[in-house]
Amino acid sequence: MDKQMEKLIEVNISGRVFAICQSRGLSDPTLMGHYGGILRQAVMANLPEQANPEEFNRVLEQQAAWLEVEIDQRPLPAPSPGSKTPAQADTQADSQKREKPIYIPKAMSMPERLAAQREGMEKLLENDCVTLKLITPAQAKQFKRRLLGKEPQKAEQELVAELRGILHEQVRKFIRKHKGGPWASATLQHELRMDIVATRSLRSLVTLARELLLERDEWIKQNRISLTGRLFGGRIRFSK
Repeated sequence: MDKQMEKLIEVNISGRVFAICQSRGLSDPTLMGHYGGILRQAVMANLPEQANPEEFNRVLEQQAAWLEVEIDQRPLPAPSPGSKTPAQADTQADSQKREKPIYIPKAMSMPERLAAQREGMEKLLENDCVTLKLITPAQAKQFKRRLLGKEPQKAEQELVAELRGILHEQVRKFIRKHKGGPWASATLQHELRMDIVATRSLRSLVTLARELLLERDEWIKQNRISLTGRLFGGRIRFSK
């Protein structure tokens, strides 16, 4: 058999085995090499010594059909060390997917979303506003109840508008009783009113009230005055 014929046999057998394995989902190189050897032996055993291409194609078709039946009926040969069958590969992939935690955001109902958005305002009311004596604990509870069932942004606007009025009234009384206190000039008092009016969020109102409290405390310290009670509306006692 000449070299050209040997090359034809080798190429066609390899191609046919590849096609047979691919049609059955088999891609392991070792497995395809195993079946290639089987088909090659079967073809060579039934091929005349001086065979021509036409005879080779006839024998190849017969033996390829036989190999397909053998593959379908027999268990698969053991794969080479380190290789994985398709089933093993799928199992490993599934295992890896299970090992990786997947975060799924919790679906929130409309009442739950509104409650989450109100939470920040409620904390400011209960803690900061009460600590600054801008409102009493009882008033804080009342304001919290009024937030229920409202769109948070609109509820905050209404809340800030009312607290601005409370802060302005406390400051006005303090200024009147103490001849202006730290804001003795008309210009400072006008700027103070504008600062209060400019607040648009509860947090900015709390920040402003804290700044005013610091200015008041500094003035009290410089003038040796003690103040008890609410933020700006308490009683004044002069230190001896």
